[in-house]
Amino acid sequence: MAKRIKNILIIAPHPDDDVIGMGGTIAVKAKEGYSFNIIYVTNGGGSIKTEEYQDLSKTELIRLRKIEAKRSLVPLVDDVSEAEQVFLGLESSTLFSKPELFTRELENILKTKKYDEIYIPYFKDKHPTHRAVAELSMEVIKGHNLRSALYAYETWDALPTGEDTVVMDISKYYKNKLSAVSCHKSQCSITPFDEGIIAKNRYNAIFTQVNTKKRMDYAELFLRLN
Repeated sequence: MAKRIKNILIIAPHPDDDVIGMGGTIAVKAKEGYSFNIIYVTNGGGSIKTEEYQDLSKTELIRLRKIEAKRSLVPLVDDVSEAEQVFLGLESSTLFSKPELFTRELENILKTKKYDEIYIPYFKDKHPTHRAVAELSMEVIKGHNLRSALYAYETWDALPTGEDTVVMDISKYYKNKLSAVSCHKSQCSITPFDEGIIAKNRYNAIFTQVNTKKRMDYAELFLRLN
């Protein structure tokens, strides 16, 4: 009897939040044989453009961000066919004015297959689009009464630590994650997300191991939501 492939659904507000928040975990889970569906809710076309990208039209910037998102999975997943990327292409403003355009898509995606694990942004993140995607996702997921394990990942803001905190050791794959985040050159030219998130992962590893013998070099944190 063939072994059932385990499925993970990742909901990313922008075309880089998946690898920033959990690129190391994607690499770990890929090695364990998981398959991924990644939803990018907004198109990222409203981001600031540095001098290098100043001449790009909005359409060209959206296209570039899609290309960067596709490239970013290559360092993390041996077989990219195991990671289906869905670009909903919404404007950030549309997410707030017509949230049903997102929630309807998510409803349909949840019906396509059984997901063992679902990851959403942290619902108290300082970025308003991150918070909106988290809240809308929670609403839809809870309405389906799924048996999936549900987690929040961190991007801009640190997660609280406690009994619901899950620590993922990404020490073997932090360089893969760094390569993945660095693929988003248009965004790292604005803010060095690649340097910042690896520094945060290093911090996570050190301060979740205080007074313990266990040693990790880099770690991603998640908040278990069910």
